[in-house]
Amino acid sequence: MEKACWHRYVDCGNQQKLRQNRRQFHPDQSRQYCAHFGNRGSAGKESPCAQIGAGIGSVCANLFRMDAIDHRKMVLCGFCAGFSCVFGAPLAGALFGIELLAVGVILYDVLLPAFVASITAYQVSSALGVTFFYYPLNFVPTFEEGFFIRLLAGGIFFGLCAYALISAIQRSAAFTNRIPIWRPWKGLLGGVLLAGLTLLFSRDYLGLGLNLMEGSIKGVPVLGYAFILKALFTIITLSISRSGSVITPVLFIGATAGSFFGHAVGADQGTFAAIGFVSLLAGTTNTPIASSILAIELFGAAVAPYAAVSCVIAFLMSGHRSLYTSQILSISKSRAITIESGKEISEVKNTIKNSEFGFIDWLKKRWRTGRKR
Repeated sequence: MEKACWHRYVDCGNQQKLRQNRRQFHPDQSRQYCAHFGNRGSAGKESPCAQIGAGIGSVCANLFRMDAIDHRKMVLCGFCAGFSCVFGAPLAGALFGIELLAVGVILYDVLLPAFVASITAYQVSSALGVTFFYYPLNFVPTFEEGFFIRLLAGGIFFGLCAYALISAIQRSAAFTNRIPIWRPWKGLLGGVLLAGLTLLFSRDYLGLGLNLMEGSIKGVPVLGYAFILKALFTIITLSISRSGSVITPVLFIGATAGSFFGHAVGADQGTFAAIGFVSLLAGTTNTPIASSILAIELFGAAVAPYAAVSCVIAFLMSGHRSLYTSQILSISKSRAITIESGKEISEVKNTIKNSEFGFIDWLKKRWRTGRKR
């Protein structure tokens, strides 16, 4: 399966795409990123950093005249290094890049080079004075039945949030692309919308929003609809701009959604903000293992069991969707859903087995019979 995943990228249909991707990054994109972040667009910096890292990996692969598969591995190592530099999480950075490649498959032959690249990048950035966000949780509830039920419900809630966010971003981008006006005018229109929302609500939802995100993890109360507002700002930003990353906004949305959920169920808001922080990432990117490791690296080992359970539930609840539609879907998340594995998520069509849903069909028939009466 691992070999098949690599060959999925270097088959005759994708070799031309691979050659094009080697030349994809150019200085104009750096200027776009600077303009984007300078104007405080609601998007993150992981994508530019990871893309720069992947570009460096591609250059190194070309210098050493590597074949197509090894070239892809070098690009992946550069991607992992860029991600780990942003969050200061070398283990999660390496696993994130590997999990992001294919859903349901871990490519063990690239584990060692990915870890080496991520740890080296992290140490170099730390030596250069780059500081990272760490907040070990001081209070983690002891394991008991009531808390575990809330945790399961939270995982479902974060998975549904992930599903809704993916759908909203993709539909908004498709709608924006259909608007028959010059692209700069679309940017102007989006900027006007963001300015209006900022005047109406707050500046907290522009840019990275680190202060509000860190406050929610520390247990500071936030607006109950803060995660909805951040999602709206992010959807508008990504619909009108092809620059920036969605990862930091996802983390912001997850943290504030977790704070809201913790308050709603009477649990510690800071704990659920930290769990939501990683769970929404797992649900939107199909990376439950990397997200669980990220929780350990940022919040300490005490929260690991709870974060892992919530991440896996969110991963399952988000369905066969992802913010990265080029992910290869290698497994089905449920026996009740038939998929054609080995395809990109954007090409996958879900087919529900009727035999698995006999009770639901019975309820539908009863509902229709009742309406006729």
